[in-house]
Amino acid sequence: MDALKGLNAQQKSAVEYIDGAQLIFAGAGSGKTKVLTHKIAYLIKSGIVAPQNILAVTFTNKAAQELRERVEGFVGKQSGLIHIGTFHSICARILRREIEHLDTYTRYFSIYDETDQKQLLKKVVYDSNLDLEGFSPKNILSRISYLKNWLTSPDDFKPRPGVRFEFIVKGVFPLYQKALKRSNAVDFDDLLLLPLQLFQEVPEILEKYRLKYQYILVDEYQDTNKPQFDLIDNLAKNHRNVCVVGDDDQSIYSWRGANVENILKFDAHYPECKVFKLEQNYRSTNNILKAASEVVANNINRAKKTLWSDKPAGDQLVRIEAGSDYDEAACIAANIQQEIIKKKRVFKDFAILYRTNAQTRILEEILRRNNIPYNIIGGVKFYERKEIKDILAYFSIFSNPRDDVSLRRILNFPPRGIGDRTVKEFDDYANQKGITLFEALAHLDALEMSSRATNAVRGFLDVIEKIRSSRKKLGFEEWTRVIIDELGLRSFYKEQSGEEALQRLANIDELLNDISEYCNSVDNADLEGYLEKVSLITNIDVWEDKKNAVSLMTLHSAKGLEFPVVFICGLNQGLFPLDRDNSDKAVEEERRLFYVGLTRAKEKVFLSTAQRRNRAGEMQYLPESMFLNEIPRELIEVNSMREGVVSVSRQPRVSRKSTGTVFSGTPFKNSKEIIPGASVSHKIFGIGKVINVTGSGERAKLQIYFRSCGAKTIVAKFVTLN
Repeated sequence: MDALKGLNAQQKSAVEYIDGAQLIFAGAGSGKTKVLTHKIAYLIKSGIVAPQNILAVTFTNKAAQELRERVEGFVGKQSGLIHIGTFHSICARILRREIEHLDTYTRYFSIYDETDQKQLLKKVVYDSNLDLEGFSPKNILSRISYLKNWLTSPDDFKPRPGVRFEFIVKGVFPLYQKALKRSNAVDFDDLLLLPLQLFQEVPEILEKYRLKYQYILVDEYQDTNKPQFDLIDNLAKNHRNVCVVGDDDQSIYSWRGANVENILKFDAHYPECKVFKLEQNYRSTNNILKAASEVVANNINRAKKTLWSDKPAGDQLVRIEAGSDYDEAACIAANIQQEIIKKKRVFKDFAILYRTNAQTRILEEILRRNNIPYNIIGGVKFYERKEIKDILAYFSIFSNPRDDVSLRRILNFPPRGIGDRTVKEFDDYANQKGITLFEALAHLDALEMSSRATNAVRGFLDVIEKIRSSRKKLGFEEWTRVIIDELGLRSFYKEQSGEEALQRLANIDELLNDISEYCNSVDNADLEGYLEKVSLITNIDVWEDKKNAVSLMTLHSAKGLEFPVVFICGLNQGLFPLDRDNSDKAVEEERRLFYVGLTRAKEKVFLSTAQRRNRAGEMQYLPESMFLNEIPRELIEVNSMREGVVSVSRQPRVSRKSTGTVFSGTPFKNSKEIIPGASVSHKIFGIGKVINVTGSGERAKLQIYFRSCGAKTIVAKFVTLN
């Protein structure tokens, strides 16, 4: 059978197994997408399940599209019957059909992105006269999201005594949720929670989807959170035909609720499940795989597996030791240029991965100086640009007039004489009457305001009504062009001079191109479908490697991608691993993130550390990352460039001030004091590397990383300097 061709023995066994629950541990580069593709084709071609009764869930639209295209190669047009999508898109599809079974919502609900959520929260805080006491709306929303990801409702949340931030969250959370419902809007977390609420409150809906989805496949299962686990468990509870694929060594999203225990304890939840392991890697050289395996083996909470490849050993990993973060960036640029000259590579062969977005500033400066083109993944997304966001806000109002956040955005854009004072009067009236802002506009005569403001609001309502009427007569694509003309958006930007206005006009044209492509690729294309598509797009979905440029991205963004050459920079304690907490759980996740970075590379890896880094305006000495010392020495080639790559005059001033958590004195080589980076011996724990020093002399407390047992804090007099 074609569905079994081209598979290795382990892949073939995993594809052929169809007797209930199945767990496939798929190591990095081991062909998990191939296995999912072949398994779907096998199910259909063997007549085991009809295509319309298969549900395949991924984590990005890009992965879903790739899976659909591959399956189409096996089963042709039948692939269009399979339900393939992300958790959020599958849930949005269910809610569009069923959400009206819940109070207050309609099927035309809006999906709020981070910007919309922040605007809504600010309005809630203002209307309720709350004091956030210096805590940012972003942090409060992040905490609310975390609570939702653990299925904690506003009523269930119990702040810890004395933790003021949590008491503020407790006050804001129910008001924020109430405001979402009033606006007929959901955030990304609600997309996952509301189907669960539907299943609980209306059991016949759950039964309907259990019958519909008779075989369920889940990709990247290690990244599932509690709602996602419950969603799959609800749907598969009766038939137990669920196949989950993932790699616990690549679980890196605990900060947004992902629970690695979902995959590690899957066989406990489904005792009858069969476990398969895919360990043959088809991406990387053996040296890269050995390094990655040695590193991640230091984690205790993991399923045992070892990647291997029949590829050659390949190049050693290159360790860049730089004097400063400027020198580090310059070394990266120099190595890119050397690789291009010696190995005939092109710019798009390279990816520079970092732990935090803040690291891009120096990298960008050095790359520009060396005329190296680059593309930052995770910058301002196309759909978040002001002119695009404005048009999408108009779209949203025509679909969901209750969307107050979108209405406030466009009420006076383009400028039509509706000032903040006028908007506040309508806001106050809406709050008083318990109605939406759009409904308040219809009560124009009930408010006493100037004739200028009255005429401006009437003019706005007339334009809205005219466009709404045209929507009934025109197809979606043609209607969007009418909107832009009727609202005068082109003329508004044409009247402005300068490059920025020209760029905004170009972006509007690009939006129309995007709408045209959407209409050509989707049957029965409509406004709601387009808004949903835009709402669920991620950074990776819009990234493509056609542009010949070096890719810059965080390690989290790199997951699922691959490049011939990868640079992992910023390998210093406190930066990577990030200085969050010293718990074993946190360190293990940081190590998994390093493992993800290593396994993005096909041919070569560069690992860079810097002796000094500019942090919070001061140059600090930071010890090298503990992860560097977890790679066997025989796999690494050292490229040391301590000073002078970048002119000293270009580098920030070095501070001699103590920082408390890191050593910030001058590290003299002949000093008898033990300093970070020093190699020491202990009678019990063996050889280790000093990570941090507190105090001085023989009573100094040393934080030491031992390969035998991990990090320990030991008084200096009990170790020997090697």
